[in-house]
Amino acid sequence: MNSQKALPLSAMIATAVGVVVVQSTMITMLNGTGLGAMNFLLAIGISGLLALTYVCSFAELALMLPKSGSVSAYTQAALGPGLAIVATLSGYVAVALLGIPAELILVDTLLADVAPGLVSILPYPSLLLLALFCFLNLRGIDVFAHIQSALVAIMFLGLFVIGFAGLGSGAGTTLPPLALDGAAAFSLVALAFWGLVGLEFVCPMINDARDPRRNLPRAMIIGLVLVVAVYATFCLAGMRMLTAEKLGGATPHVDLALAIFGPGAKLAFVVLAILGSATLLNTVLASVSRMIQGMGQSGQLPRVFAAQNARGAPTWALIIFALAIAAVRVPLGLDASAILSLTVAAAGCWLVAYLIVHLDLIVLRLRLPQQVRPFRSPLFPLPQLMGILGMGYVFLNIAPMPELAGPIYRNVAAMLGGTLLYSLVWTVLVQRRNPFQADLAGVLRQG
Repeated sequence: MNSQKALPLSAMIATAVGVVVVQSTMITMLNGTGLGAMNFLLAIGISGLLALTYVCSFAELALMLPKSGSVSAYTQAALGPGLAIVATLSGYVAVALLGIPAELILVDTLLADVAPGLVSILPYPSLLLLALFCFLNLRGIDVFAHIQSALVAIMFLGLFVIGFAGLGSGAGTTLPPLALDGAAAFSLVALAFWGLVGLEFVCPMINDARDPRRNLPRAMIIGLVLVVAVYATFCLAGMRMLTAEKLGGATPHVDLALAIFGPGAKLAFVVLAILGSATLLNTVLASVSRMIQGMGQSGQLPRVFAAQNARGAPTWALIIFALAIAAVRVPLGLDASAILSLTVAAAGCWLVAYLIVHLDLIVLRLRLPQQVRPFRSPLFPLPQLMGILGMGYVFLNIAPMPELAGPIYRNVAAMLGGTLLYSLVWTVLVQRRNPFQADLAGVLRQG
């Protein structure tokens, strides 16, 4: 690998935070602020501790088994190919198929507001954005790195500017008193945690990373600190500038920008919001396609997914994955009401993957105590046990409103059920192997 094209630390941090500095997360965090005010900031802090547990587990596993398949490789080594398929397809592919269309709806909704002529010609202009980033990712990792670093830098700068401008504005109200309620904060952890997921998206890029032993753990930890800081500032500005009713609306991020900077800032904020969606697309297409490629290499998916082009991009994994996102996006139209249930259901699938990864680390620590581990999760197994209990609690209390519980759990059950059925059929009938037999040797043989 050409070291000049390897991902530097800055690009790795940009990849780690690329799925959270986006429109759907801005909305979710401001919705949570409307529900809990200062208690939501406490929920963000609790979520930060939960996120640190999965960062520790991923960092150790990624450096012990540096495979592009990421979760599928770790889980096949620890718990067998059946759960490896479930963890990756439900925790990442299904999450993308729920979360990315929700983000694309927001792009099309904003464009319909500021450029109705464009939407009348092309009903879903967000699909052009999807096609563009699919093409750019096919151009290789060096193109990805430059685009990702620039997009994330713009997004963080924009969100910090909005946050500090809101806190310093003379037009807002005073912040509410610091009257924290632990029970209220815990009830909002599921919503806050959505803003802190996805830091492990840098792990599938490990074979393209510069000095991964040093930089991969740092990228996730620095990314976590940055995300907590930017959303705490953003939410405080929301509390100061918007009413609880406005914060709970469909587009509170737009309302916040307009409240701070006035109507003249609308177009600039729309551009910033769409850049956030572009950041998400760039990250997910690059990372999840490499997970799919790793599954193709290990035999968990058809071998066609293992192919890569001359620039090292996972050709068919990228193209088929992008087409699948488009196929889910189109039937949804411009139904913004579907966004919250889609994103929270995606968070539920993600939590299942995190629970499995914590189990992977515990099993591999006990089964392979002498294995070389360039990074070791501190205080093992305390972070993993805390992560399992905390994420289990979040999963059981995932609905931000009682009426959303049914749709959310139905979406989660459909994704988990479908991937479990596929994993059993594929491993038992096609591969003719025990889906629950750990296979470390097979993982180490992967290309």
